[in-house]
Order: sequence, then C-alpha cells, then structure tokens
Amino acid sequence: MSKSVAIIGKGPSVKHSTKELIDSFDDVAICNFPPMEKYQHLISNRAKYHFLNAGNPFPYNRDFLNSLGLTHVFNIAHEEVAPDRLFLPDHEVYYFSDYGVHVKKEYENKHGFWPSCGVQAFDYFLKNEEYDTICLVGFDFVQPGLPVYYFPKEEVKPELHYLWDNSHYTTAGLVLERSYNSHGGDKQKQFVIDTINASEKQIILYRSEAFDGCTIEKK
Repeated sequence: MSKSVAIIGKGPSVKHSTKELIDSFDDVAICNFPPMEKYQHLISNRAKYHFLNAGNPFPYNRDFLNSLGLTHVFNIAHEEVAPDRLFLPDHEVYYFSDYGVHVKKEYENKHGFWPSCGVQAFDYFLKNEEYDTICLVGFDFVQPGLPVYYFPKEEVKPELHYLWDNSHYTTAGLVLERSYNSHGGDKQKQFVIDTINASEKQIILYRSEAFDGCTIEKK
C-alpha cells in the first residue's frame, strides 16, 4: 500500500499549516530541530523520521524524543557522527550515521549544490517506493528580506540561538542576500520545481512564497 508523508521544514510558510493538515498524512518527517511544543497547532506532535545535523547543539531531551514516536534518524552532516553523540529515543530506532556524506557528494556532482536538510529529506522520500505522496511544508529556501524561520529567537531554547548568531540574517531574523547565495537558494528551488514537474509521485508544495511566480506545470 502506498503511503503519504509530510516533511516539515523551518521556513516562515509553516505559519500557514495546521495540525489537521499534518495529521492527514500517514507519516511525518522533521528537519533539524524545529520548535514543536508551542507550535503543535501548526505541525502536530509526532514524527517518524528525523533528519538532523548531528554535530549541532541538541535542544531536544529524551522524554520529548520518546513522545514523537521516531523510528528513523538520519545524520545529514558532511561527516559521520557516532550515535553516542545523540540523545536517541529509548525505543529501538534505525540510525543512519553517514547519510549526509553520500547524499551531499551525489548532489554536488549531479546538481552543483550541497543540499539542505530539507532537500536531503525530500531526496530520501523520492527514492523510497513506500511513499507515493510527499507534502513539503516550510520549504522557503531563505528568501532575501523575508523571515528565515517560522519562530522568533526569543521563543526557542538557548541551544538554538546559534541559528541567529551569524552574518547571514539581521537581528530581526530577516534573510540577507549573502545567506541566500551561500545556501544555493536558486539551484535548490529549481531542483524542487524540476522534480515536481518530472516525478510520477504526487508532490504538494504547501503555500511557500518562495515559489510565487515560478512555473510549476504539474498540479
């Protein structure tokens, strides 16, 4: 039986989502560490798949991870990270310690960019024959002048403050041009558009302003 999955990114268009929308899909994947406790009305409170940079500060505790129902965890960093670096749930999960190493090499060679965490999650479900419907939520590709996240700095745990402590965003969390360029925004956006148009799977791009004015032929 074919299944559906919602992949939740961290872009501002998450604000258009609802718990009812997310719960309408069979499974849920989260990218890195989206704040969830205050936003369950937008992104629900479950996740089967977790794609994360295992080398970054870790804001989730074990109790919270146990509550999500995770069964698959993917390290998307460019180097392998041992599982003892992570707080994995108490129940058995499949941990892919070097997933990002292989995907990033593939995309750099084939597409000319290093894929974001969200694109790596998208890649996994494109190749996974168990799923025929993929919904992308919060895929905004750091658009210049727009908020980078659906949440403000003051509402997240200190472990996530590093996201703002760089030269890519303003203090208000708006994206600067150099951040968009360094993340390969144009190439990643075009990859998503081309994939939607070519894929035999149903791909839903949920209310992302990043794609306003783009030609997406397949509905």
